[in-house]
Amino acid sequence: MMDKQRLVEVLEQVKTTSEKRKFIQSVEFELKLKNVDASKPENSFTETHPLPKGLSTKRRSVCVFADGASLPRARESGADAVMTRSDIEALAGDKKAVKKLAKKYDFFVADATLMPLIGRVMGQVLGPRGKMPTPFPVNADPKPIVERLRNSVLVKLKGQPVIRCMVGSEDMNADDLAENILDLVNYTTQKVKGGRAALDHALVKLTMSKPVKIEFR
Repeated sequence: MMDKQRLVEVLEQVKTTSEKRKFIQSVEFELKLKNVDASKPENSFTETHPLPKGLSTKRRSVCVFADGASLPRARESGADAVMTRSDIEALAGDKKAVKKLAKKYDFFVADATLMPLIGRVMGQVLGPRGKMPTPFPVNADPKPIVERLRNSVLVKLKGQPVIRCMVGSEDMNADDLAENILDLVNYTTQKVKGGRAALDHALVKLTMSKPVKIEFR
């Protein structure tokens, strides 16, 4: 498994030796797997996973689809945007606008009663991107879902035996970043065939830095 102390040392090295930029860089993690044929559907997955120490300044953007009784709670959820039924209907047939929306927000949440409409209007765009909304009951509060998604990443294994994720930002301390990485590795071992035996090696880097390789023991 990955040694936490070694991981903390690597993260400190990456943060201190990388050239300073005029923006806060993301900390990026790449996990290489072995003996996993990710081209087969049974070995592929795309799922949203919350990180235990959050993402600091790299918190994800969330858009909520709501209408009627669910609209007041949606507007108080802290989401970056709230769209109504009429907003969704206005996008029908405008694939370019839907693509723009999909690019603008990292995650979507929706009143469950709107899911059929969203599927018809946006399914062809959001589906392949792994961005179909997380549904919530019309009488439920979407705020907990919004908060969870703000500190979540999209974990995708498809085509190549590699998982690439942002795990935080350079303004986070190395210990918290290490906790996020270890959590992501543990999550992956539960998802892939072979478990821990499928782990080959990992790379850690900042947005603009060179990667540092980490071996599994």
